[in-house]
Amino acid sequence: MKHLSLKTAILLAATALAPMGASANDPLVPSGQPSLLSEEKPADAATAAPAAGPDEVDLAALYYYADQKQEDRVQAEIARLQLKYPGFQVPKNLYLPLAQRSVNEQSLWDLYDKNDFAGIDAEIGRLQAAHAGWVPSEDFSSKLERRKQRVTMTTATTAKDWTGVIAAGEGLDAATEPDIDLLWMLIDAYHATGMKEPLAEVCKGILFRQGDRRFSDDLLATTLQKAAADFSGEEIRAVINALWPQPGAVAALKPIQDDLLRREVATFTADDTKTQPLSDADIGRFNALAATAQGGADFAVLGWYNLKLGQLPAAETAFSAAMEREPTLDSAKGLYLSLSRQKRDADAYRFAVDHLDVLADDSTFLMNALSPRFSKPELGALDAGTVAAYSTAISETQAADHAEILGWYAYNSRQFEAAEAWFAKAWSWQEKPERLKGLALSYLREGKKKQFAALRDEQGDRFPELFKEIGKAAPPRGDRGVTVAKPSASTGDAGYIASLKVKRYDDCLRDLQRLDDRGGLSADAQLIRGWCLMGLARPSEAKSAFSAALQGGKASVRQDAAYGAALAALRSGLTGEAEAVIGAYPVGAARDREIRGEIYWQRARAAFDDKKFDQALEALNARLQLMPESSDMSVLRAWAHQRLGHKAEAHAIFQRLSMHLSDPNIMNGLNTTGATR
Repeated sequence: MKHLSLKTAILLAATALAPMGASANDPLVPSGQPSLLSEEKPADAATAAPAAGPDEVDLAALYYYADQKQEDRVQAEIARLQLKYPGFQVPKNLYLPLAQRSVNEQSLWDLYDKNDFAGIDAEIGRLQAAHAGWVPSEDFSSKLERRKQRVTMTTATTAKDWTGVIAAGEGLDAATEPDIDLLWMLIDAYHATGMKEPLAEVCKGILFRQGDRRFSDDLLATTLQKAAADFSGEEIRAVINALWPQPGAVAALKPIQDDLLRREVATFTADDTKTQPLSDADIGRFNALAATAQGGADFAVLGWYNLKLGQLPAAETAFSAAMEREPTLDSAKGLYLSLSRQKRDADAYRFAVDHLDVLADDSTFLMNALSPRFSKPELGALDAGTVAAYSTAISETQAADHAEILGWYAYNSRQFEAAEAWFAKAWSWQEKPERLKGLALSYLREGKKKQFAALRDEQGDRFPELFKEIGKAAPPRGDRGVTVAKPSASTGDAGYIASLKVKRYDDCLRDLQRLDDRGGLSADAQLIRGWCLMGLARPSEAKSAFSAALQGGKASVRQDAAYGAALAALRSGLTGEAEAVIGAYPVGAARDREIRGEIYWQRARAAFDDKKFDQALEALNARLQLMPESSDMSVLRAWAHQRLGHKAEAHAIFQRLSMHLSDPNIMNGLNTTGATR
């Protein structure tokens, strides 16, 4: 079967559904493209639904002629039934004696209602032993196969066994299948496994039916919601417009219309190439949507939209509403920028100070928000919490410019020891004359003549004018101000950070060891030590370093350390330990999925090697709940099914893989399962 793109199907459906008198210029009616129309035409109402199968009255003549052994009439009646009911199959019990055909099947139906398939097999054996030549009726046999398929697909969906869902639903025709929930299971399975093309085929089969075969609006809307994650907003809107002439009047479409609007606003905000604002009507609707939604996410999206357009009061209002509902870093940054860009610096600063805990996870942003008060203390008094937050952010980011600002604040408030420490740190991170000047002045004010002389001897030839200025500088006269703590011994050692960045792991560890010898390592430094050890493939030692980092530092450091400890455990094959780490410490949603995915993959391989094939499938199924499955994992899944005797499932997986991969292992599996099915 030739697959059409979703856009092609939209055009075809639009052509078929266009009202009488539709213009050739209508954007949904393809102009000058007869090949599209001839490639695949939507079925009309007369042919949309195949006729139901024959009932007992229709079959009565066929059975009568068979009982009378009138073969010519039997064949003529079969031909009539096949013409009337396309796809009609001759009943298996057609030539059985009447006594055998009249066996009471109630016991089978009772077991059928319980989904007791093993019991059904046993009961059929018992009845066949009592009635030689008897076989179950066509009605029961066909319904039993259908029930088995439904139970298999439902069980696999519950277990997130997506390849099992796909294998069980292989025979479903999306264009004619009456039970939409089975097709939804297939959509979920194709989405989870990243199989976009068959997903599109199922969606088109559901959406573009006509006449009596068309599903209700709420079922079609649910289908579109399931498809939305895999297709663009333009494609989804095109489908909506093709299926519903007035989509605004269809209540079932509101949730998906809301989601599409969210996507459109967010896309405009994130894409610098987009400059055309949304319509006033759309933004008005999005305002109403944000006001009724749970949490503040919609208000935050609206705030960034207004900020991009330069509508600063509107942005402030939106971000304020977002912060009231759910204080997040994203909303806090947006509200600060809204105030700052309105030249309301005092309000912006006060907001930052009131939300130091929220802004702490973006050290660079926090430093930029706080630094004006340090460089211009006349703007207003500082407090201890602000100074501590600024110092911490500088230490974490090795921000030389901000270390210099803090050094001058300490110097001008006559805290010369702290000034010396921060100027020295700033100079070590990045050498600039003003930092050298601050360091030299601090030495003078502290009476450290030997240190000053040594510094002048070392740098005097490079900066002769600077040292002339220093000799003329008057002492500061400002108030003492808020106490500034000196940076810790482990603060921002640029050497080991630089070594890690360029993968000089041995140098990194030597620098850290020297730092450790001088007074211990901070949580941040232990974190770096862990990554350097990981770079040298020493996961056991790295795990110890990450564990030490977990004992201190701010939340983001602990989160990184937990992630590192889990990875180190996995490198050592300790899946249980890795699972315990991410169970005890948050690592973020994406990292959690990554770690759990690797845990399940290691367990699946270990179980397969131990010939515990059912456990291998359980681990693969658990992993598939988190992320799509790679081809090598699907190969392992197929072989596990084959070892367990699930030949049909294994063959279906190998067959799917062989369609886009050329691999001897896959071909071997295809031949093995095909020969034994």
